[in-house]
Amino acid sequence: MTPSMSLEWRSGAATDAGRVRTDNQDAFLDRPEAGLWAVADGMGGHQGGGAASRMIVERLSSMGAASLLGVAADSASAIVADINHRLIEEAALSGGGIMGSTLVLILAVGDHCVLLWAGDSRAYRLRDGGLLQLTTDHTQVQEMVDQGLLAPEEAEHHPLSNVLVRAVGGEIDLVLDRRIEALRGGDRYLLCSDGLDKELTSDRIAEILARAEPPEATAQSLVEAACEAGGHDNVTALVVDFSSFGS
Repeated sequence: MTPSMSLEWRSGAATDAGRVRTDNQDAFLDRPEAGLWAVADGMGGHQGGGAASRMIVERLSSMGAASLLGVAADSASAIVADINHRLIEEAALSGGGIMGSTLVLILAVGDHCVLLWAGDSRAYRLRDGGLLQLTTDHTQVQEMVDQGLLAPEEAEHHPLSNVLVRAVGGEIDLVLDRRIEALRGGDRYLLCSDGLDKELTSDRIAEILARAEPPEATAQSLVEAACEAGGHDNVTALVVDFSSFGS
């Protein structure tokens, strides 16, 4: 449990290779003492996906607790930009192809947090019983939805749903999307790889998040539910609870 200006937080995570794949290319960072959490999903089917996700987590883990949210976000972005170039260079040296990973992270300072992401790993917030997806997938299908070429309900099972248009290691000039949120006591945040939301509906995710369980138990319940629903991909869930002091 880590104190801030007006809130405190606790967190927990779980990950699994799933029921189909033998290796787990997901990686996560759970550092409540620094107000830093991240999930990275190595790009399945590409060389070095697991190495890419682990590199992201290991480099970000060097960050200390921040006092200014904007400065912390800029520092994290700079670290990811450097990793991005390294992954592109390593892929070129090994004969081409892609060595990449998605990324979604939360940095919390005081009663605000910033989300940074690239790819289709997601962040959700459960507040007063309502679930809100805070990130937008960087996929070809999502672009089609944004352009009005595809209905949202058609996107989930579209054959191009796994085609990413942005990822760490995917392009030289990587831009992380950024979103700042005001935190409230009672908020529960979820970071997850697409192995979770591809298996579970939003209603199912909300139902599990709403259980009166500690973050680690909730994360484990989410991962187990995704595996039971098919487990076609690696799955990772990281849950962060924010509460007022003394609550």
